[in-house]
Amino acid sequence: MCASNLVSSVCKKIIKPYFPTPTSLRCHKLSYLDQMLGGIYVPFAFFYPKLSNTWSDKPNNVISEHLENSLSKVLSHYYPFAGKLNENVSVDCNDHGVEFFTTKIDCPMSKILNNPYADKEDLVYPKGIPYTDSYGSLAVVQLSHFNCGGIAVSACLTHKIGDGYTIANFIHDWATIARNPSSKIQSPQFNAATIFPPTKDMVNRHEVVPKGEECSFKSFAFSSSKLVALKTRVINNSNIQNPTTTEIVSAFIYQRAMATKKKTSGSICPSVLVQAMNLRPPLPQNLMGNIGSFFSIITTEEKEMDLPRLVGKLREAKEEVRKKYKHDKTDEFLPITIDLFREANDSFFNNSWYDIYRFSSINKFPFYNVDFGRGRPEKVSMSSNGPVKNMFLLMDNKSRDEVEVLSSMKEQDMSALEKDEELLEFASPSS
Repeated sequence: MCASNLVSSVCKKIIKPYFPTPTSLRCHKLSYLDQMLGGIYVPFAFFYPKLSNTWSDKPNNVISEHLENSLSKVLSHYYPFAGKLNENVSVDCNDHGVEFFTTKIDCPMSKILNNPYADKEDLVYPKGIPYTDSYGSLAVVQLSHFNCGGIAVSACLTHKIGDGYTIANFIHDWATIARNPSSKIQSPQFNAATIFPPTKDMVNRHEVVPKGEECSFKSFAFSSSKLVALKTRVINNSNIQNPTTTEIVSAFIYQRAMATKKKTSGSICPSVLVQAMNLRPPLPQNLMGNIGSFFSIITTEEKEMDLPRLVGKLREAKEEVRKKYKHDKTDEFLPITIDLFREANDSFFNNSWYDIYRFSSINKFPFYNVDFGRGRPEKVSMSSNGPVKNMFLLMDNKSRDEVEVLSSMKEQDMSALEKDEELLEFASPSS
């Protein structure tokens, strides 16, 4: 059966903030980092099986109303997502609201969970919204009911207003209010423009995530024992102390991607690993928006592909950039960031000679703590239809001791990578 035929009904509502946004907050200025980013809609889905003795036993309309009411309340705190974008300058926080879809999917949830990142998985997202960069509502939600009694809650939020940390906190706070309406959440602050002032010059706007290429999407899982084995390999062959999971996995995937590309091309392709960096801390944890920077390493020779060496270079690059951002010098954050982007543009972003591999990590973000009242999600996933080449996202699993890498590459490059014997020694494809 065609996946789209499994959807039997769709209902749409507009959910507005529970309390009107104060006049003083009606104009949300985009920061410089917000302006640089495209407005791609980042999609996350949370799967909850049917459980006894919870509100999962309640009728579908009651579950929907419960989520709608709690969404309305959390939007009063995350008010820019309920507004309208004013070109690339600001958000008119006019309480326009967000779209809330309710749908019924005529299959058991296991049909999707047992075959993640297939066409059926995208049924839990509002049609056409994941990874688009042009849409009316700045946040779009869908509640999907499966015929087994399980549900999926998906949310697509524009990157123009917030990064993965912002999105994680939005969904976590929404679930907290749904679970306990009297809960107090830490008040999010949307004043990043005071630290990264916007610019009127839109000519030099950068698209950090390029789009437009047909890509293959795969997931690779690293078990806790394989992570320990990789860390041991690095520690025993270097002076690196306590390498992080993100350092280890990013360097390893990068190494294997270069190695498989070398097999098909006959020689090493000059490559760059770009790693996104969260700037909380030193900036406050409740500061919302795009609050980050990046560090990078360049590889041009085969001898530089040694895993411990790559991890060491990553650690050094990260620490060097961290030193630039001082706790008591937030007025210097913008020029530091501009200099980093200018240097990267001159070195590799604007140079077709390099293969660029982009890594982000949401490992340890509170996605698996998103409990709407029926326990933690069985699975958290992202849509698989993003046309972004050489993009890798690291996230943990429900037990928090394993890592999943969501990977997007050109078809021929992905085909070579998923057959790489050394990769398969440590990572398992999701299928």
